[in-house]
Amino acid sequence: MGDSGTSLEQQLAQFVAGFGVDHIDTQARDCAKGLIKDQLAIQIGACGLPWSRQVRASRRLQAGRSTVVGESGLASALDAAYLNATYGHGFEYDDYAGNAHPGCCVVPVALALGEEVDATLGRMLVAMLAGYEAYVRIGHLASPELLNAGWQPHSVLANFGAAAVAARMHELDANTTLHALSIALSHASGTTEYASTGGSIKRAHAGMAVRNGIESVALARAGITGPQRFLTGDRGLYRTFVRKVVGDDAGATFLPGQPLAIRQLAYKAYCCCAANHAYIEALAPVRGRAADIIGIDARIQTMTDAIVGNRNAHIYAPRNIEELQYSLPVQMALSALGKGNGYRTHRNYLDGRLDLGLDSEVLAMARRIRLEVSPALDRQYPRTFVADLTVHFQDGSSEHLFVDRVTGRPDKPFSRVEHQAKLDELTIDTLGPVRSAQLFALVDALPPDTPVRELTALLNPR
Repeated sequence: MGDSGTSLEQQLAQFVAGFGVDHIDTQARDCAKGLIKDQLAIQIGACGLPWSRQVRASRRLQAGRSTVVGESGLASALDAAYLNATYGHGFEYDDYAGNAHPGCCVVPVALALGEEVDATLGRMLVAMLAGYEAYVRIGHLASPELLNAGWQPHSVLANFGAAAVAARMHELDANTTLHALSIALSHASGTTEYASTGGSIKRAHAGMAVRNGIESVALARAGITGPQRFLTGDRGLYRTFVRKVVGDDAGATFLPGQPLAIRQLAYKAYCCCAANHAYIEALAPVRGRAADIIGIDARIQTMTDAIVGNRNAHIYAPRNIEELQYSLPVQMALSALGKGNGYRTHRNYLDGRLDLGLDSEVLAMARRIRLEVSPALDRQYPRTFVADLTVHFQDGSSEHLFVDRVTGRPDKPFSRVEHQAKLDELTIDTLGPVRSAQLFALVDALPPDTPVRELTALLNPR
């Protein structure tokens, strides 16, 4: 046991059950508002994508009181959270913390359950942040090993995050919360093989995980119990998934009074895996000399290699959108050539307006890029993606480029104008400018006594 005489698991459950409005300072509240806006915009912008429509077609919705983005009718909270989380994780544009994506877990679950229980926005915010903190703090103790081992961290961690949101929304005591979080371990799964050999199932990982977390709480409320040592036991999360021993002395992770992890959330400026972003920005200074580049040597971290590097089978000739968004050489080539790495670029690929044929200039540039894992970068930057590369030119000169901060991270934050441009890009075509502005204005205000359904009523066109 730790200094408090309780296990790590008990400290986590106590943290979730005891989390309240008094734990939320002004900075954390502002970060939460930004996260809600970012996530809702992505849900709206991605709900019509092909795989989103396919996931929707697979589900026969149960009647309920919760909103599904893109639809006028209401559904059960479980169905609404499943679909909205799928949309929110649907185009590699969602927030990230470490190697995972808490927003597309906690926002859809908090809103769907908030509608179901007639919660206010204040109650929704408390539950959402309790889940965010549980998700990120459990993940921090498994990072970067979870990603390096081949798991998709989100599809593992979102089971716990969703369970924490649901447990707090239903105001469960610490003991029942512990069992809900423990049951979530039985659902945790999902690997990153999609990054190597494709597969749109990755788009549904978020929906699957939040469904599991909500159902974990339902089982716990019915009296089903889980193993007490679901994190630290011999066959718990850490030893089984990442072969890592984590003890009760890590319980400080869940002590109240620490700065909330949401203050470190990062938004995506580019519509691809976050491991690409530093390399995208590193190449900005040489875009005017793209025709003169004869080669690029990129030194990469093990966690970068695990998700967008040499471990992927088709990084030099992606065959589908998933492989494109997880190809470091092709994303670097798009950046060097000035073709963009954002939402429109990837929509253009889907619509056949971006040539990525074997003879295209993009793939020709990608083939000039060599990736090499750097143990030195692993040691110096164990959890933060960075870029370290040398560009070689026809005249025999070379230029070394290094980036350790990227747009959207707390150390290089979006300006309000930059973030609003992303939100508008994703929502105005669907909602129109007036309704889009109303939605984001209400999130900015976030009046605590306002019912959740006044916010969710703005998620679809009139």
